[in-house]
Amino acid sequence: MKAVIVLGCMLKGCEPTDEMRGRVERAVQFANLIDPDVIIFSGGHTSPECTYSEAGMMQKLALNLGADRNIIQVEEKSTTTVENAVYVRELLEKEQFSGVLYITTSCYHMIRSITIFRTVIPDLISLSGLCFECKPERLQSEAARLVIDQNILSQVSWNGKDWLKSYEMLDKSVF
Repeated sequence: MKAVIVLGCMLKGCEPTDEMRGRVERAVQFANLIDPDVIIFSGGHTSPECTYSEAGMMQKLALNLGADRNIIQVEEKSTTTVENAVYVRELLEKEQFSGVLYITTSCYHMIRSITIFRTVIPDLISLSGLCFECKPERLQSEAARLVIDQNILSQVSWNGKDWLKSYEMLDKSVF
């Protein structure tokens, strides 16, 4: 099986940013090439003035680009990259997914995203990335954020059936 995972980014008011549009365009183009079993848009409600979640806005953009409505799922609980991985894993487990994940995000965000997904979903067969070029100056801040994320990730046992409960019990306010 093949899954394309598109990671959200903040809306500007209630409008998608160029960065979000780029991620969605890249994902839809790639999906047209590989015919995935599922496309998951991951991102919660991060803009107080908008009723759309990041995932909902990305789904809308993808449908306007001709994406297949029948293979789209939205994950609307996450507000961080760690939560993207956590709640995507939850969706994949419900579907009993086994296969290749293609993470779609911005290039500056790719290393941190791949690292997080490999940790949160340790039994992946394969993980690959597609990126939309944007904001290379953000690489340094992403490296600092990865240190914080790795601290969070190290406190959870990602194997076994209680991984979600273990994650949800963390006091994330200290991170």
